[in-house]
Amino acid sequence: MIKRLTLMLLVFSMLISPMAPMAVYADAIMGNEFRSKIRDKLQPLDRNRFYVNGPDGYVTIREEPRSGSKPVMNYRGDSEVTYPNGTQVLMDQTYVQNGEYWGIMEEGHHVIYPGWIPMDHLLLVYVREDFNADFQDKFYKYAGNLTAVQAANRLVLWQWPGADREKRVINASDFTLTNAQILYAYKDNRGREWGYVNINIRLDWDRSNRHEWICLSDPENSQIPTFHPAPEPIKWSSDGIYKWTHVDAPDNAVGQIERYSLAHIIKVNSYGGIITFSDVPRNAWFGNAVASAYEYDIIKGKGAGIFDPDGILTWGEALTIASRIHANYKYGKNEGDDLLALYDQTYNYSVYGFRFLYQGAVKYCLSEGLIDIDVGDIYMGDPYYDFETPITRAEMVYAWAKILQPQDMPKQNTVITLPDVGANADFYEEIISFYEAGIIGGVDAQGTFNPNNNITRAEAATIFMNLIDASTRHSGKIYRK
Repeated sequence: MIKRLTLMLLVFSMLISPMAPMAVYADAIMGNEFRSKIRDKLQPLDRNRFYVNGPDGYVTIREEPRSGSKPVMNYRGDSEVTYPNGTQVLMDQTYVQNGEYWGIMEEGHHVIYPGWIPMDHLLLVYVREDFNADFQDKFYKYAGNLTAVQAANRLVLWQWPGADREKRVINASDFTLTNAQILYAYKDNRGREWGYVNINIRLDWDRSNRHEWICLSDPENSQIPTFHPAPEPIKWSSDGIYKWTHVDAPDNAVGQIERYSLAHIIKVNSYGGIITFSDVPRNAWFGNAVASAYEYDIIKGKGAGIFDPDGILTWGEALTIASRIHANYKYGKNEGDDLLALYDQTYNYSVYGFRFLYQGAVKYCLSEGLIDIDVGDIYMGDPYYDFETPITRAEMVYAWAKILQPQDMPKQNTVITLPDVGANADFYEEIISFYEAGIIGGVDAQGTFNPNNNITRAEAATIFMNLIDASTRHSGKIYRK
């Protein structure tokens, strides 16, 4: 079977790369034969997740487990296969050659070309099971209540308490949890209680029971100070003994911060005028707004130095912008960006297997109450819905109306009537609140809104600037027909 598969790959490779040297594939066949010869001497690994850590910043993959053996070549045969340090690989088995331990990679998990690597050039990946084994003497049966968890809009799921990687976030509607599902608890050095839980997840694409850590004291916080498993990387040991040492986050590490503040929305980019966006002239009416949106990292360009100011804003773009502004405004830059990344990671796949670019942003907006469930269902319930559907001016005001708290939208204009927005119009209250706060002022002196028109990216940037900078808002106006 292996030889037949290898022959099929050989024929396919010749078709897509007719100039590729035949010797490359002959070497690959010989590598398989070599592994078959030493099969009885291969040893299984008790740990299989590793980071590449070669002395030169990379490792070269070898066809056989010995120094100086032929390197694995790419499919064209014109380059040796190397993996940079930090690449995560799955190792299958080990073999001892002249006192050196070699490991053979499993195919997959970022690995396209499997082969042999010296085990001395690998570092262990610290995993949940390591934490559980290291701290099991501090675990206890949880006897408290789940008030904080039951009141939470979401849960952050952790590899271990305070882990710095592989976190996920799920919404309240996507899980169930009772005291009986808390297998054991742990209290960290700041008195926070954590639970190792058998949680029932009800995502469209993941309906399962999973073992995860959650912070019972602060279940929604994704910025709990990181717990470091080791000050120095730990190498694989042939005797299976791994001496981890642990370092808690420093006492001054950032934890919870003040919620809801325009001061949280900070500039992180430097705008260079036409150097940044060639289609945004320096004297354009929207120039300052585009610069502001770019500097605050809220509205990005289309690539290749293009902002596309006349481009029509879509529903997906509008909700992505809303999620970015709100996450920064409510949680601060670091926690907000981290939370959005978790939503993207958790919700970017549906049961249908399609990747939805905006699904994480939509789920965030639903969780935070920025949009109603019936609007969210348009996106989350229909895998064929076009996320690039243009959004109208009225719909965009609706999508952004709940980003700020009332104290940051004081009334500074009076609206008696608007020419084209009656009391029975869709999103009437949201539109009026934006006029009263001076975030929008209409397209003419009478305050005409054009609610059913599409909105351009330049116009959206201007509304964003008015939203976060009160000094740019309209004020002292009275709107009547």
